[in-house]
Amino acid sequence: MPLQILNNHSLKHHNSFGFNYYAEYFCLVNDAMELAELIMFVEDKQCSLTVIGSGSNVVLEGDVQGVVAINRIKGMSTSYIEGSTDCILELASGEIWHEAVEYSVRQGLYGIENLALIPGTAGAAPIQNIGAYGVEIKDILQEVEVYNRLTGALEWIGVADCHFSYRESRFKHEWKGSHIVTKIRLKLSTLANTQLDYFAKGTFNTFIPSALEIFNKVSAIRQKKLPDPKKLGNAGSFFKNPIVSDAKYLSLKHLYPDLVSYQQGDGWKLAAGWLIDRAGWKGHRVGGVGVYEAQALVLVNYDNETSDNLLKLQTAIVDDVKSKFGVQLEREPTALG
Repeated sequence: MPLQILNNHSLKHHNSFGFNYYAEYFCLVNDAMELAELIMFVEDKQCSLTVIGSGSNVVLEGDVQGVVAINRIKGMSTSYIEGSTDCILELASGEIWHEAVEYSVRQGLYGIENLALIPGTAGAAPIQNIGAYGVEIKDILQEVEVYNRLTGALEWIGVADCHFSYRESRFKHEWKGSHIVTKIRLKLSTLANTQLDYFAKGTFNTFIPSALEIFNKVSAIRQKKLPDPKKLGNAGSFFKNPIVSDAKYLSLKHLYPDLVSYQQGDGWKLAAGWLIDRAGWKGHRVGGVGVYEAQALVLVNYDNETSDNLLKLQTAIVDDVKSKFGVQLEREPTALG
């Protein structure tokens, strides 16, 4: 069947906040052939192209010009390296990330168990350099396959060329729009190589918990702290954890001994949720949006059709945290529309 492209289509069910803005053109992409057909349509129309997965890391700020394509490309496989404990997990970009993590731990593989229940698709993982509990996707990623619109070909890109940093990559900047992620390859292991620094003592019953134990614990923690976007509109963590200098950290630690922080290279990563909570915003609700009552890092949409009130709340929180602590917060979800 030819690719079905719709006109003036609502995105309400394609963004986890549930905002009801419209795409000029809209389609679902299920395989590489449909992607190639879509590229031909975009070039013929000379319009923009935005590819999203589950829409869990975007904030719609208005109607979207050009084509919005939902990535539904599927495929998941493992390749064990002979004579090694390593295993390559290859994921098509439309695979649901949490399902891929669950698949890996049930295979007895270690590497991404700390990244359980992060919303979104596999293709979004390298774009955002997703991370949780001391692990980032760059730590496990080997290669990213992309459709390069500049060359018109599928290409594999090594991890070093992606220029990863905290929640950043070249896919968010100079490659945005030109490099469409189609597959990723992760290097996992059959040997326990756990990262437990971000868990409280006594979290696990064994000295070296299995990947499945860590997966289950992370899932339980996130389910307790984070609302289900199917029931309450949200994009997970709304702000990045700010990184400050050693001097700034020491001054804040002196004023606030309970400051939640982690050493990060030459600086310190502060818990944005702690800053927002301490500023008094947890549970705050105004105009149909609010700060989630169980986790101040999460902004939620109760009943708004547009993002106007959410953006006002975002600005108010950023300004207040800056005023109280001298720390600049940055939004994690990207703007669209």
